[in-house]
Amino acid sequence: MTIRKTRRKNDEKPFHEAVTDLLFSSMANHEDFVMTYEVNPSTNKKEIHVMAGKLISSDLLVKLKEHVAEQLDDGSGHHIRQME
Repeated sequence: MTIRKTRRKNDEKPFHEAVTDLLFSSMANHEDFVMTYEVNPSTNKKEIHVMAGKLISSDLLVKLKEHVAEQLDDGSGHHIRQME
């Protein structure tokens, strides 16, 4: 009789589900949600960074908007939406 091996079930959520859940949770709790990406120079792969919580003060938001306005000249884009 052979021993049957069972595979461990992967309990991790797919990335898009985890990000969606985090976004909805942030909106429900009136928290900030920031998502950015960068290209890793050694692998040329995109690395996505997602943060949620009480991250951004109103002063910092003004500075971020100014920084984004400067980047628009280089072809960057942005979307900021304030929820009340």
